[in-house]
This record gives sequence, structure tokens and C-alpha cells, in this order.
Amino acid sequence: MVIGQNDLRGYQTLKKELESLDSLIEMTYNTYKSPALTSSGAGHSNDPGDPVTRALVRINKLKAKRKELLARISEIEDFVDNVDDSRERTILNYKYMEGLTWRATCQTMQGHESYAMLMEYDRKWWESHQQE
Repeated sequence: MVIGQNDLRGYQTLKKELESLDSLIEMTYNTYKSPALTSSGAGHSNDPGDPVTRALVRINKLKAKRKELLARISEIEDFVDNVDDSRERTILNYKYMEGLTWRATCQTMQGHESYAMLMEYDRKWWESHQQE
């Protein structure tokens, strides 16, 4: 899949979604391990209405979604890591991966007086790579 500027803009959201998903998986595991579900004496049944079965199905779905998110995050990180232009790679890391504002990105990159200059540099870099 080709990575575009919108993909990078969504990177922080993907990371937050992954954190949320991890919490949800943990909560579902806690439900699955709950003594109230497993102490019935009858053990685990295959009834789809059984709370343990529902929890296991939910865990599997959440893990599949987590795997997709991790793959997408990895694609974006690999894209940034493989940018040849070191200035652009630094801009991409600070602006998109770290989620800094243009002003903070500029301040972090020593020697740049204007964040407008960085924005313009980034815009031109993206334009040149869309034509390839």
C-alpha cells in the first residue's frame, strides 16, 4: 500500500486506537477470568450465549483488529524510516510520528527560523513524490 500524507496524519490516531484496543482486550480477559463466569461448576460450554464463549469470541475479534492496526502502524513507520532525505525524514518524525505542531517541529529542528519554511519544504517534498 502506498503511504500518503493523510496516512501520516492518522498515525497518532492509530496509536491511540491501539492503546484503547489493548485496554479493551485486557478488560475482556478480566471478564473471561472472572470467578463469576467460571465458578458455575458446569465448566465451559460451547453455547454461543455462554459468557465465557462470548468473551473468547470477542477476544479473537479484538486480536485480529489489533494485528491489522499493528501492520498499518508498521507500514507507516517503515515508510518514514526509508525516506532518503534526512531533513524530510526528521520533519516526518517530529510532525507526524511525534504529533508536534509545525512551530514545535521548527523549534526542535535547530537552525530553522520559520515553521512556514518547513511547511513549504514538506509540501514540495510531497508534491515531488506524488509525481513518481
